[in-house]
Parts: sequence; C-alpha cells; structure tokens
Amino acid sequence: MTPDASRGVDKLLAAAGIDAADGVQLVAASRLSSVPFDPSLPLLILRGGPPATPPLPGRHARSGPLDVLGSLYPLTHGLTRLGDGAALTLDSLDEATLLAADWLIGPLDAVDNLASPHGMAAISARLRAPDGCPWDRKQTHRTLRPYLLEEAYETIDAIENGSPADLAEELGDVLLQVILHAQFAAEAGEFDLTDVYRSIGAKIVRRHPHVFGEVAVDGVAAVASNWEAIKAGERATGGKEHDGAFGSVARALPALAGSREIQERASTLGWDWDAIAGVWEKVHEEITELRGAGTDDERLHELGDVLFALVNLARWMKLDPEEALRTANHRWVARYRNVERLAAERGVDLDALTLAEKDLLWDEAKRS
Repeated sequence: MTPDASRGVDKLLAAAGIDAADGVQLVAASRLSSVPFDPSLPLLILRGGPPATPPLPGRHARSGPLDVLGSLYPLTHGLTRLGDGAALTLDSLDEATLLAADWLIGPLDAVDNLASPHGMAAISARLRAPDGCPWDRKQTHRTLRPYLLEEAYETIDAIENGSPADLAEELGDVLLQVILHAQFAAEAGEFDLTDVYRSIGAKIVRRHPHVFGEVAVDGVAAVASNWEAIKAGERATGGKEHDGAFGSVARALPALAGSREIQERASTLGWDWDAIAGVWEKVHEEITELRGAGTDDERLHELGDVLFALVNLARWMKLDPEEALRTANHRWVARYRNVERLAAERGVDLDALTLAEKDLLWDEAKRS
C-alpha cells in the first residue's frame, strides 16, 4: 500500500471511529469473493478495485460481492457509507451502489456470526461457560468419541444418498466435533483452534512440494511415494520413535479400512504382486485353506486371510471394499423390503412360507 493510500485508509478509519489496533479488515469490493475475511471483525470495503488476478478458486460458492456479503451477514445487517454517513442495510443495496463507495460493516457477535468458524468457536466456548449448557460442560475428548464416528458415517451416507444441503449439514456436524475438541484443549491450555488450522495447513503444504514447491512428479504413484517419504522425515524431525513402516496405521480404523491402508502402504514399499492374476490366485488359495480349516481358531484365522486377500483384490481393482460391502448391505435390505411388499400385497405370512417359497419371492423381488 502506498503512503498516500495508507493515509487515505487512516482517514476512513478515523471517520468511522475505528481504532486499527483493535483489529480491522480492508477488502476492495471487487475482491470480496476472492479473499477470506472474518465477520467477527469490522470490515472496511473500499470502492471498486481490481479483481483478483488470477481469480482465486474455491473461496466462496457465491461470485458477486453483494452475494458474498449476503451469505455471511444477515440481510438486515447494517453498513455505513463513508463520506456522507448514510446508514443502510444489505437488503437495500444493489451491486452498483456497493461498488461506487467506501463502506463500513460492523462485526457480528457470536450467535449472529454463523457463517464463520470463528463464530462457531465463540459459540462452543459459550456452551462450555459456567452458565452454559450442562450437557456440553460434562463432555470430554473421550465421551465425544462415539459422536465423531457417528457424524463421519452420517457424512458418508449424505455423500452417497443425500442432497447437497444434506452434505453441508453433515459436514457441519463433523466440524462441530473438531471445534469442541479444540475447545476442550484450549481450556486445558494445550492448544486451540488456530493450532488445528495451522497444523493441517502446514502439513498439506509440506506434503505437496510438487504443488507448493519445485519438486516434479510423474503420476499418482510418485505422489504417494513422496508422501510416505515426507511422513517418515516428519517422524524423525519430531523425535517420534520409529515403530516400523506400519506403526502409524491408526489402530481404531475399521478392519476393512485398516487392511486397505496396510496394503496400500506395503505397495509403496515394493511389497506387491506384479499383476492382478497373482492376487486372484491368492484369493482362491485362502478360500481353499478356509474350507480345510478344522477348528474354530483355524477357521477364524483363515477367514481373516480370505478377507485380507479380498481387500487386496479390491485395491487392485481400484474399488473401496468398505463401499462395496456397504452397498451390498443396502441392496440386501432394499430387496427384503420388496419381499415384504410383495407378501403384504398378496396377503402372505412370510413366517409361514417354506425356504423354497421364500426363495421364489426373493427372486421376484430381485427382478423388480
């Protein structure tokens, strides 16, 4: 910013009665959809201004500056035109008027600041306050574990079966779990939400030197290999004890997901078949051994080997075994509902049918 521009901004802040030391954001109106800002701080919108070059993708689902403001603030939220002091609301503006003047938008409080993670963090702190919610005040990292898993699975269901609105809602539920865990840690003086943001941001930049650095890669396999090498370096730099190539596979992962993670990691280390034909042979070998198992312990052992081999087969086919099994579960339930519907339409008691009669209904339900 040039000295003249800086003096001009100082005058605008003084005219609005804002002390910059308390925090303020300055954004050109034409760049509102291209740069992030926090509605919990005063926002000084400068007239016009060049658009972002190149445009920054993914900042907002909205494109126009007025549309962006309307997604972050209530439409009845006030703003002041600097110069003549006119007080207006967002719903009384058009885009031309917005772009033609300098404006000040006052901050939102926590409850109104619903479009910002900063607002949600303030809400979670309020829930945990001495006069907050009794249920929230009782929770700990450990007591929230089942909710984190539940919300993650509900998000998967929204991806597979829901609408965009359903997915946005479920992602919000997952985000709430992250914010609450960060709040617990902040209360204990361990870390806060900014540390969570900083940690994941730094990690993703560090592990993508082919995007944010000068490293050249040739395809997905090279990216995966670099990723594992960078992770190993992080463990060494952080002084973490080396627990073998598979020590960082999360023990709480569901078995199918854990098996896939183990086999993908083994592949990056060079432990893999030359072709899928070898994987098929291994599946048949393990099924044969399961058939020949004589005790419960042997059958449990061999069944595990069969499942492990099938997960590897899914990996070679570029399929997700968890998704495949979940889809099969849904398909079976849907077919059984068709069986129930057919039986009800015909006045048939399912429990009274023989297995052969049930199979006929099942085949008919499959065809329908």
